[in-house]
Amino acid sequence: MKRARALLSGTACLLLFTACGEERDAEAAATPRVEIRGVIAAAQTANAAASLDGRLAAIHVAEGAAVRQGDLVATLASPALDRDLAYARAQVAVAEQRLREARRPIATSLILGDAGARERASAEILQTRENQRDRYRELFKSRDVTKEELENAEAAYAAALRDWLVERERASMKVVQTDTSVLRLELERAKAEQAFVNDRKAMLAVHAPIGGIVTRVVARPGESIYTRDPILEIANTATVDVHGAIAPELQRYVRPGTQVEVKVITVPPRRFTVPIRNIVPGNGNAIIVVPLPNPDGVLQAGQQAVITVK
Repeated sequence: MKRARALLSGTACLLLFTACGEERDAEAAATPRVEIRGVIAAAQTANAAASLDGRLAAIHVAEGAAVRQGDLVATLASPALDRDLAYARAQVAVAEQRLREARRPIATSLILGDAGARERASAEILQTRENQRDRYRELFKSRDVTKEELENAEAAYAAALRDWLVERERASMKVVQTDTSVLRLELERAKAEQAFVNDRKAMLAVHAPIGGIVTRVVARPGESIYTRDPILEIANTATVDVHGAIAPELQRYVRPGTQVEVKVITVPPRRFTVPIRNIVPGNGNAIIVVPLPNPDGVLQAGQQAVITVK
């Protein structure tokens, strides 16, 4: 009787072990080895472009040079901005002087000085803004500038016209000023105008939008450059993407983050074990995108590869 019970117990264990083995075999069969043909995509590129109109004063890098994101690659010059900055600085100096004069104990009034120079300066600015507005109107007809840029030019002209009218009125009268609070407000306004012009002048420095290699220089020093005109092209070759199409029935075996083995068909072949970055769905086949490190720049667009999902 004991031997019969032992025999039955052993048979049950054997059956359980066999069932577990079959379950593991079924799981292994459910995750087949998938090989996907891929190709290295073109490197990420970006243009270093002008943010303002101006003249290209200098290019600080040559074709083939390596740059980091934010590096200074070119410098523009703008006589109009230089004139605006000089005028803004003069306005600050005048406002500071008027405030100092008003704070003197012996002073009972403050009469604006050299109003004629202020009027001439504002007239020059008005003429510049008018020329810019007229040029933008012509460019807008050919759709070379946006409506927003034209509206900004119109607004700048209107502001310059307002300032010129104010200065012309000042030049024709003597203003007695004794309230220093108003003078402080004028000083703050002048400083704000100077800061605004300084910010725009800083935009004459063109920086690299991405890190990489300078592949093409489009413009030359001395040329006139307009907003959004490309100056040079930069390609990021530090990493490259491998694209591979996967059939719908195999898509359930892959997901972003899945580790895959990538074999690039070079001499000798290069192998990488990296995760899938993303999967782009499509009508039918989806596209697997796998990033590969490329610090030496050996991997080039168009090279064939095999992506293996284990």
